[in-house]
This record gives sequence, C-alpha cells and structure tokens, in this order.
Amino acid sequence: MRMGRALIAGLACVMFCAVLRAPAQEGVPKPGPEMERIKFLTGNWEMKGEYLKSKMVPNGAKVEGWYKAQPGPGGFSVLADFEEDGPFGKEQGHQVFSWDPQKNWYTVVTVGNFPGAIIGHARWEGDNLVTEADVDTAGMKFSERAVYSNVKENSAHIEESMKMGDAPFEPMYRVDAVKK
Repeated sequence: MRMGRALIAGLACVMFCAVLRAPAQEGVPKPGPEMERIKFLTGNWEMKGEYLKSKMVPNGAKVEGWYKAQPGPGGFSVLADFEEDGPFGKEQGHQVFSWDPQKNWYTVVTVGNFPGAIIGHARWEGDNLVTEADVDTAGMKFSERAVYSNVKENSAHIEESMKMGDAPFEPMYRVDAVKK
C-alpha cells in the first residue's frame, strides 16, 4: 500500500514538472487589436474642465479630478479608478472597459458612490472613442454619451452629453485629460 502511494506521488510529481516545462498552448486566447487601440487609457491622468450651464447646473461649474487605469487580467480589459470634485461633490468610482466580440463593441461598466452600476458600451467613430449608456438611478432615467476626441498617447479631450427620453443630446461636461 505504501509503495503504491509513493509510486502515485512520484508519477504525479513527474507529470506536474512536465506540464510546467511544456510549451505554451497555441489555443490560449490573446487580446485582439481592439484592446491595443484603447491602451491609451492606461496610466495616471489629471483632468480639468467644466460643467456647462444647464438645467442640472444652472451656473455651470469647474471640475478637477484624476483617472488611473491599468490593463486587466490577460490584457482583456482596462481597469480604472477615478475621482473628481465638481458641482455634485466628490464623485469616486471604478470603471472597466472590455471588448465584446459578439456585440462588436466595448462593454463599459462604471460603479461609484452613486446607486447601482452604469452598464454601457463604447465604439470607435473614426478617431473618436464614443461611450453610451442608458441610466436609471434613483428614479431618474436618462442617456449619456461621451466622446473622447483628439486622442493622443498623453492627452485627450472628453465631452459628455445627456438626454432625457426622446429629446436630443445636450452638452453637459467637457474636460481635458493629460497623462502625468
């Protein structure tokens, strides 16, 4: 009985070592070019801008904050933390971008110090990365659209618009982001 256990343990050890020395499998998935295209998001960003005059912010307001992003596990996502001070106080949260090949867009999930999760999508429109989400929080329903333009390795301009129901999108927020 002891001899059998020793033999099994020895074979298990040999098999384990063989697995460690085996070449990587070719069938292991790798991130596609879509994830390479949003690598610009990774890094530490400083953001400065403004909320435009609107029904939500009648006098407009300055906004400052930061966004810190890194590649997710295996490079299949971008994981970010963010914080900003604006007309609604301090907003903090997390954001995930991940390519969805079945839908042919990035799924974007944002959670923070607000109720629920905002689940939207993003896609490239020419050189602009455009995110869109329908939001239903605290009994308020609206749609958001953000356009990342002038995207460079160390800077980007972001303009966010909002709409209620079937109304057209109205500009709400614009910031310039600079990588530190």
